[in-house]
Amino acid sequence: MIRLFRKREESPAVHPPVSAVVVAAGGSTRMGVPKQMIPLRGIPVIVRTLQALDRAGLVDEIVLVARQEDMLPFYTLCKQYEVGKVSAIVPGGATRQQSVAAGVAAARPNAAYYAIHDGARPLVRPSTVDAVIAAAVEGGAAAGAVPVKDTIKEADENGFIAGTLDRSRLWNVQTPQVFSAALYRRAMEQVGIGEENLTDDCQLVERLGHPVRLCRADYANIKITTPEDVAFAEAILRERGGE
Repeated sequence: MIRLFRKREESPAVHPPVSAVVVAAGGSTRMGVPKQMIPLRGIPVIVRTLQALDRAGLVDEIVLVARQEDMLPFYTLCKQYEVGKVSAIVPGGATRQQSVAAGVAAARPNAAYYAIHDGARPLVRPSTVDAVIAAAVEGGAAAGAVPVKDTIKEADENGFIAGTLDRSRLWNVQTPQVFSAALYRRAMEQVGIGEENLTDDCQLVERLGHPVRLCRADYANIKITTPEDVAFAEAILRERGGE
């Protein structure tokens, strides 16, 4: 673990303490290069992600989960760009759930909520982060999401259409995904964080039977996965201007 900064002095609480856990421990197998280090208009992906969370008013600290070989480069970037809320960089595990568990273990003991976010979603707006946190405070669990635009088909084992899903009920789920700390720890204990690689953190809480509220996010909150995503992200930043 790398502890970056002395944690800020506690001020009178105006909201429950929130620790953001940024998961950036993947191997970037689909990109061929470490996607977190790819520059977007001159600023690395991981830095843009951290800056967005740093600007979110309801986030108190950020724990960054990284591959062992990325920890020192990430440390250098956090210092260079003065991302003040980053408190620690910790090594990830073999699965997403193990990586999140490592981040949770390094978070402040008094954290009331964990805001889990993909390191490769650099275009999230601070206002979106705060909105999802507020929704989780109301119900214990919430996730950023957007309604599906395309018609979704279910395929059979031979690649033929087996049915058409009701688009009006379908959402693309993004991050952040925010959970009560007590709820998420209970999910880790009861559901487990073994070798099964769940595709998102809501699934862990869903298996407890706890409802997760979908909070309207932003179609621009894309995950950098392929080279085409980099070009798309650059276009979004140009459209936003000044970023």
